[in-house]
Amino acid sequence: MEAFGEALKALRTRAHISQSELAQAALWSQSQISRAEGGQFLPDLAMVERIDEVLQGQGRLTQAFHAAREPQPSSLVVANGSDPWDVSELLRRMRRTDVGKETVEQLEVVVEQLCCEYAWRDPEELRSDAKSWLQYVSQLLEGPVTLRDHRDLLVSAGWLTLLIGCLDYDLGRVRQAELTRVAAQSLGKETGHGEIVAWSFELSAWFALTQGRLRSVGEYAEAGTRSAPNASVAVQLAAQAAKAQARMNNKQSVQSALDHGYRLLAKHEHPTRPENHFVIDPNKWDFYAMDCYWMVGDNKRAAEHAHEVIRLSQRPDGTEKSPMRASEARFVLAVIAARTGDIDAAAEWTRTALAISRKSMGTLSMVVEDIIGEIHHAYPNDPGARAIIDEVRTTRKSFPNA
Repeated sequence: MEAFGEALKALRTRAHISQSELAQAALWSQSQISRAEGGQFLPDLAMVERIDEVLQGQGRLTQAFHAAREPQPSSLVVANGSDPWDVSELLRRMRRTDVGKETVEQLEVVVEQLCCEYAWRDPEELRSDAKSWLQYVSQLLEGPVTLRDHRDLLVSAGWLTLLIGCLDYDLGRVRQAELTRVAAQSLGKETGHGEIVAWSFELSAWFALTQGRLRSVGEYAEAGTRSAPNASVAVQLAAQAAKAQARMNNKQSVQSALDHGYRLLAKHEHPTRPENHFVIDPNKWDFYAMDCYWMVGDNKRAAEHAHEVIRLSQRPDGTEKSPMRASEARFVLAVIAARTGDIDAAAEWTRTALAISRKSMGTLSMVVEDIIGEIHHAYPNDPGARAIIDEVRTTRKSFPNA
């Protein structure tokens, strides 16, 4: 039977993943991966299953793990005269923990706060903070911990991993984002947390939408909804499905999907922290509707929703709490201006939309192609239109390669 270390190294090499990348995706340390590949360390079954899923080993790594754990005959012999109190001592050690209720609750507060900073904070800085807290969770899991605390820590790790996956995609790191998404899904399944699993499918739907794999979006949306049908993520999944239908110009399906999403939204109370990226903000519905209506040519309703998105994105002091949403709304207004013959307004809306510092490269790449196509179609030989397209393309060239 293949040795565990050999199987791990072979699968990692086949996946073209470095030890560092695997460590991040599987919530493990690089030194442990190195030791495991060298036959000096064997992780627990939960970790093995997570790594097998990340590397798409289809059970190969798990089989090697069980083979390595098969006991030798001598280890099954119980020594005569063993102390009956040994069992009690083992149970006492199993219940000992370095993690208390306060630690778990404080960690949950920190994780929620990080998720609330997604919309506006520098993605590289936020990712660094999220990764540091993920490493802290990993350290806690390496010490004595109760079963309940173990699950709670893995749930926090799941939310952090989802956040890191979103940020990786925002930064244009498509491959790493998918690895992180798979790891988050594995954590959700391991803990029986349907909402984390559902959000991992939402990431898949988002990735597919921005990469033009439109027919896959609906499949991911359905899978996510099955994982957490009563959670607010179902609203987001319905919105992604509606956006995909809009891009395929299926007008009837768009309205049906929007109506379905709105009915789901009505079932949920207003969240205490709507700025949490993984909580559906009721105000975001204008954003969903805007994105769908402009794609199917309903300029009037798209413009109304776009102006509302910009208004809702502003804080009382005039700064923006949701700059990426506001930027997309300005792109929509640029498209509508181009369609209605106002090239100067289209140019101004485009420049304002491009001026933000907080960007999601995947989404912005898609929107940039939209604006180029619309303006080129409306003004094929106009110098003013050419200037807009050149400016947009210059910005596009600055994006990192996937």
